[in-house]
Amino acid sequence: MNLVRLPAWAPLLLCLALTACPYGAPVPLDSPEKGVLDERLLGRWVQRAEKGPGFAEVEFRAFSEHEYLVTLRGREPYKPDEESFYRVFSSVVGGRTFLNCRDLSEDSFIPAVFELKDPSVLQLTFIDDEAMKPAGKVKTSRELRRFVERHMGDKGFFEEGFALERAEPAKK
Repeated sequence: MNLVRLPAWAPLLLCLALTACPYGAPVPLDSPEKGVLDERLLGRWVQRAEKGPGFAEVEFRAFSEHEYLVTLRGREPYKPDEESFYRVFSSVVGGRTFLNCRDLSEDSFIPAVFELKDPSVLQLTFIDDEAMKPAGKVKTSRELRRFVERHMGDKGFFEEGFALERAEPAKK
């Protein structure tokens, strides 16, 4: 799966904090060329105290003028540190900015809404896998966008989500 394999529950750090399963789409919400980099995302974000058990971090770097290269690092008690890499680009649907997140060794995309609560708090929220079941097999980005736009206001469409805090650059 990954260069260094992460557990199945860890796509984009994210299942570490979630009880439900995020939706993995066969297509992104848009093409990468439509993505816009938000400079405020660049840098390192952490979920917990760096020295504590269950620590996870996400680092956003510009890959191109439209895409990020995101590195996910996770640490669990009694296990070696793990690292995974993601191609990420933005899409705006219904006035909300989504990140199309694809593990570099996978073919599916995990759409995540991001919001900056302030310059130091990044909120990530994912579409619940169960909420997408009425869409059936989505084959095109256009089809996915339409379904998401129609249903994103539905109760239970999004998982609870979680926040990351801005961190200092990693020490080398």
